[in-house]
Amino acid sequence: IHFSPLISGITFGLGLAFMLGPVFFTLLQTSLHEGFKAGVYLAFGVLLSDTMLICVCYFFASLIRTIDAHQTMLSTVGGILMIGFGVFNFFRKVKVKEVDDDKKTVHAQFVLKGFLMNLMNPAVLFFWLGVVGMVNGKEGYTRSHELTFFTTVLSTVFATDILKSFVSNRIKNLLRPEVMIWINRVIGVVLCGFGIHMIYKVF
Repeated sequence: IHFSPLISGITFGLGLAFMLGPVFFTLLQTSLHEGFKAGVYLAFGVLLSDTMLICVCYFFASLIRTIDAHQTMLSTVGGILMIGFGVFNFFRKVKVKEVDDDKKTVHAQFVLKGFLMNLMNPAVLFFWLGVVGMVNGKEGYTRSHELTFFTTVLSTVFATDILKSFVSNRIKNLLRPEVMIWINRVIGVVLCGFGIHMIYKVF
């Protein structure tokens, strides 16, 4: 076991887990409305997306120039999708009985939502590019060290996302419908803000 990349991975993962991005707010909102399992599936979709992006950064470096050349288009499309998520959440009605049932929860739907929301934010790709570059340049780090670091980071983020889903689901019983409506509206506005910011940055 490589303890240095293990400790670095846990520390970095904990910091990353509490960054207030679109996924953070969507995870809380999903867990509040659809239950714990739905939040876990959404987090799993984000995990798959992050894993794929890290692999892209490592093994398809030649694609980075192409991605960089189309950053305006990617940011615009990603921003529009984010605004769409935000508008949907803003006008979403609160159900009297929240869904937290295996028979009712469409697992693939939440995995796909987490995967796409993370993937369509170009900032996530460029973030992982920076991290991969940082780790590659770390003196004394072998491929084994790098694998330990990224596995630990992703595992830590996923574990904390599960914890966030659990806590959100537990407190939903304490929230009145009016409060839930305002939570929806705030999260909707936040997601629209992220989307507008993504588009604004490239123009």
